[in-house]
Amino acid sequence: MSQAANTFWVNRVNAPVRTRPAVKKGNLMHRVFDSIVLAVILAACGLCISYYLRTRAEFSSALNKQQAAGERVAGLTGEVERLEGEVRRLRADAKAFEELARHKFGFVGAGDVVIKLAQTDTEAINPPVVQGCN
Repeated sequence: MSQAANTFWVNRVNAPVRTRPAVKKGNLMHRVFDSIVLAVILAACGLCISYYLRTRAEFSSALNKQQAAGERVAGLTGEVERLEGEVRRLRADAKAFEELARHKFGFVGAGDVVIKLAQTDTEAINPPVVQGCN
């Protein structure tokens, strides 16, 4: 084994110092080819990193939108439950139904007396609060 190693180094040491122009040109072509391959690999890595970062940003945005939609759904669910409770109350209680009709829609009962007062401009903007007598 030592003879094989020795012949390798002997041949290397005894190699001519001058290299032929064809060998120089071949080495140059190998370097150019290696540089091009390296540039292509680096460009591909850059594209992959760019695509990864863009996809990660889109995913983060989608998660934020999904969370906001979930919160909105929770709020709307609470509102639906409140309205369903109010509907049940209005169906079950006649007084609640009458109160809603009077306050929200301005209905008047059969025995009620209606008195209309002229409003000034400031009263139209800020109507006075009237409390009923019991």
